[in-house]
Amino acid sequence: MKSEDSNPTAAQIGGVIRQHQTFLVAGHVRPDGDVLACQLALGLTLQGLGKTVEVWNPDGMPHKYSFLPHADLVQRPPAQARAFDLAIAVDTATRDRLGGICDRLVSGSIGVNIDHHISNTRYGKINWIETQAAATGEMLYELLHANQWPITPAIASCLFVALSTDTGSFRYSNTTPRTLRLAAELVEAGANVAELSRRCFESYPLARVRLLQLALADLKLTDGNRIGRVWLTKEMYRQSGALAEDTEGLIDYIRAIDSVVVAIVFEQDDNGIVRISLRSKSNKVSVDKIAGQFGGGGHMAAAGAHIPGGPAVVETAVLKAVEDAMRSAGYAAA
Repeated sequence: MKSEDSNPTAAQIGGVIRQHQTFLVAGHVRPDGDVLACQLALGLTLQGLGKTVEVWNPDGMPHKYSFLPHADLVQRPPAQARAFDLAIAVDTATRDRLGGICDRLVSGSIGVNIDHHISNTRYGKINWIETQAAATGEMLYELLHANQWPITPAIASCLFVALSTDTGSFRYSNTTPRTLRLAAELVEAGANVAELSRRCFESYPLARVRLLQLALADLKLTDGNRIGRVWLTKEMYRQSGALAEDTEGLIDYIRAIDSVVVAIVFEQDDNGIVRISLRSKSNKVSVDKIAGQFGGGGHMAAAGAHIPGGPAVVETAVLKAVEDAMRSAGYAAA
């Protein structure tokens, strides 16, 4: 398969899939609902086609999403390199976000890259990037539909979770008429809205609530209460008993403050890297551009980056970048 940089269609990628027998389906570190659901939906589809499939995620399957059908398909990469006819990455903007999965591939490369992030670096041999899609789950639906591959209740459930989680249960500005139509079709195919929504949004462990309590106790609002930020520290994790996977969605509590335009969560890891998550409620402030200044990326309304440096230095730099973006968007200094 030679490298190309055109815009392949779902039907063309289906043709590539038909040519091969053994597959790897890969996804990004610190997985969210979209990537895990897409990995499973594609893995189940390939199995249904009689293919041999492995599904790898650097962090495995988090407990939060263990309710997904056939969740046990998602495994951490093995210690030894493996050979596949075709490796497919889903919902992963950069090769680095695969967390070393490529090092476990004999080929060392991704054959097909399917993603909806505007910051995608087109690291695959075939790159299908659709930035207007609310979730990569929309693209997976299109792949199955275009190739007339069955959407079983299990696959429908996975794809519904992909759409629901990446749109904040269909509340965010990335929700389009197409998104809602696809969601309805997935419900018709067997996705149980009430049960899946309960599992996604109403089944958090107590440790997560305690982490949220500690984080919000240190909430800081600046720029006329339009920028909200919190830190997640190792001490907070120790006190709460929370895990890294429990941080998903915490930023939405800051974003939900009526005056907040941009919400930020800072977190320092053990290697001198500060992880930032950004959310914007304004179509004038694109947080993917802010994250891009620090080597990160994402979407206009949701983005992130990993930044080397001390906490105070990183916080100052990020706040300045956010404030500059606010001024450029027409928000006067408070």
